[in-house]
Amino acid sequence: MTTKSSSIQYAYALDSEGILTHVNHARRSYAYTCPGCESPLTTVLGEINAKHFRHFEECCSLETYLHNCAKKAFFYSYQQALNKGMPIKLELERVVFCNGARIALLRNKAIQCQKSAPALYNLTQFFGQVELEKRDTISGMQPDVLLLDESGNRRCYVEICVSNPCSQQKIDTGIPIIEFKIQSSADIQMLLSGSYSFKDGRVKLFNWFPPPQTENICSGICSFGSVEMSIWSLSNSGRLNEQTMLLNKVPLSSNSEVNTWPRSFRNDELVENLRTFLRHTDPHTEFANCILCNKSSLWESGYLYCRSKAKQVPYTEARQCANYEVDG
Repeated sequence: MTTKSSSIQYAYALDSEGILTHVNHARRSYAYTCPGCESPLTTVLGEINAKHFRHFEECCSLETYLHNCAKKAFFYSYQQALNKGMPIKLELERVVFCNGARIALLRNKAIQCQKSAPALYNLTQFFGQVELEKRDTISGMQPDVLLLDESGNRRCYVEICVSNPCSQQKIDTGIPIIEFKIQSSADIQMLLSGSYSFKDGRVKLFNWFPPPQTENICSGICSFGSVEMSIWSLSNSGRLNEQTMLLNKVPLSSNSEVNTWPRSFRNDELVENLRTFLRHTDPHTEFANCILCNKSSLWESGYLYCRSKAKQVPYTEARQCANYEVDG
């Protein structure tokens, strides 16, 4: 069933100067026209029913009204911001790569932790001109509102979607597009706010590519945080202790690449890392350890293969081994 426009209670109208006006700011003595069809509107400011504007007779549809009202709302808001030197804020989503201490524990320079973070833009800083229903001479397209920089080369399209979304043809131009889904007067109020975000379901963005950022400080949850890590320590008696923990849980204040690495490391990598750890933790070789012996290899759960004895021995065997020998 189609609702007659004469029965619709409109919240916005244009005053005699073409300024979009909410009914709460309307005056009985003023004349108002419909943003959709430019026909006169009656101002209903009673105390019982909600204040509203209404057509004298059936004219434009609600869809036409919302579409034209939204275009003019954005245009008016943007024009006012330019005139007053105020920002029009657009919050985008930016990719952030982390090369911090936590990701360094993975020992793989090709790995970068990837997160997303808000990126706030001031549109008026980039686009100092705004045009309503003007054809783009470069692409041949006609957006609902066209934003241009001073040179006219950088452009942005603003599209209003009541029922018809932005065409693929416009999207394929590669020009940044902001599409607003408008269904009610509350959505018009959002346009007049001058602050828009990708988090708002009414805002759809095309061809916006904020440059990624790289951080060297770990923050938030690491995208590789579920990797299981080995954290090694040396007791006062010289025994090795291994603690397993997910990367996200590793305390960076007390652990580093010296004693922490992925549990998935191959045997040769593990032995080399344990040697480095022991040289760092026990620089004067206070505790004899088969890991440091040049005759040992193939660590497995606390045992190594000793080439001198041709068998597996516990790593503490070095304490009573006559053939124990450390390079350098």
